[in-house]
Amino acid sequence: MVFLTQKDAKFVEAVFREYYNKNVDKVYTPEKIDEREFGYFPFSEKIMVRHLYFDTEEKLKDFLKKVVPLHVYHSAAFYRYPSAPMEEKEWLGADLIFDIDADHLRTRCRREHDFKICPECLDVYGREYERCIKCNSQLIEVEWVCELCHEAAKEEVYKLLDFLETDLGFQKIKISFSGNRGYHVVVTDENIRELGQLERKEIVDYITGTGILFEYLGLNIESKKKMRITRNWPEVTDPGWRSRIAKSIVKLVIGGELEEIIELPGEKKIIEKYSDILREFSEKWSEEIVWDSIPTPLLKILGKAALEYSSAKIDVVVTSDIHRLIRLGNTLNGKSGLIAKIIDIDELEIFDPFYDAVALPMDREVKIRVVKTPRFKFSGIEFPEYRNEVVKLPLPVAVLLISKNMATISNVS
Repeated sequence: MVFLTQKDAKFVEAVFREYYNKNVDKVYTPEKIDEREFGYFPFSEKIMVRHLYFDTEEKLKDFLKKVVPLHVYHSAAFYRYPSAPMEEKEWLGADLIFDIDADHLRTRCRREHDFKICPECLDVYGREYERCIKCNSQLIEVEWVCELCHEAAKEEVYKLLDFLETDLGFQKIKISFSGNRGYHVVVTDENIRELGQLERKEIVDYITGTGILFEYLGLNIESKKKMRITRNWPEVTDPGWRSRIAKSIVKLVIGGELEEIIELPGEKKIIEKYSDILREFSEKWSEEIVWDSIPTPLLKILGKAALEYSSAKIDVVVTSDIHRLIRLGNTLNGKSGLIAKIIDIDELEIFDPFYDAVALPMDREVKIRVVKTPRFKFSGIEFPEYRNEVVKLPLPVAVLLISKNMATISNVS
C-alpha cells in the first residue's frame, strides 16, 4: 500500500488507532482461534508480518490496539503449531474460501472512473500511461469502486451461493464484504475441512465451468455434417449446469445482453448475421427454447456465452490454496477505511458498502486536496465530482479518498 505522502499515511494510521481503541470489541474472532495463523501489514512496511499466534480473543484484540494494522488477516487453515514456519505448522484442515473482486469483472464503468496519478506532480493520466510526462515518475493506478461495480460483485456472490447451496449442498456459509471491491464467502462445513488442493480445484472447476463439455449438457454439435444430435436438450427445469445453460441462453437472447459478452470479431459477425433470427427468438421465447430453430453457428456462440454468463467469477487461486490468509472480519481495510463487515445472507440484497460498511464518524470533517473523483454517494449523501480542489469532507470520505490516492492532506492549511 502506497500513500501519496508520509503525512497521509500518518493521518490514516492515527484514525485507525482511534477506531481500534474504541471499537476493537466489534472485531470478529474466528472459530478455533488457537489453531489459526494471523498476519498483518503495518503502516510502516510493505511486507506482511506472518506466523502470528493468539490463543485467546483478548490477546488478539489487545494486539490490534497495540500495532494498529493497515490490513489484518487470519488463515483459512487450522494448524497444530500456527506460529511455526510453514513447513513445521502441521496442517489440520481448512475452511473452503472464495474471493470475489469487482476488479476481476468486466464492468464497462472501469473505463470511466479508473485512472493513474503522478505521486510527485499530482497530475492525472489515462490508464494507458506508465510514467509522468513532466517528471518521468512511475504513475500510481487509482481504482474507484462505483455502485455498478459493487452490484456486479454482488451478482457473482449470488451465482456462487447457488452453486454452493443448490448443487453442492453446503449449509454453513459466511459472507463478508472485503472492505473495498468485493466479497469473501467461507464454507465452514466440517466435512470439507480435510479437502486437499486437488479436491478444492475440482470444486473451482465446477463453479467456473472449466472443462465442461457441451455434449454432456445436451448441446451436441457434429461439425462435419453440420447437424445436431438432439437426444436431450437442456431445459430450465433441469438440475445443475443444464438448467443454468438453458436459463442463461433465454436471458441473453430476451434481455439483449449477448453482444456485451461476445468479444471475438468473428463471433460478433455471426451475431450480426443472425440478428433478425435473434430478434424473432426474443419475441417468441419465454421459458422454453425452441432448440431446433437455432442455426448451428449461432448455437455454438450461445452455448459459449451462456457458460461465461452462468459461471461464478471467483479468484481460483484463493480457493485452491489450503494455506491462504483471509481478511479478518469487521476490521478496517487500509485501501478504503471501510469495515470488512460480516453480512447475514438475508441482508446481502440491500447491503450498501458506502453506507453499511462506514465505520468512522461522519460528523467530523477534514480539509484535504482532492486530485480527482467521480460523482458518488456515501452514507446517504451525494458528493459532486472534484478536480484539483481543496475541500472539507467528512472523516470517512477523506480517509476513503486518501487511501485510494485520490486526495492528500499534504500542504493544506
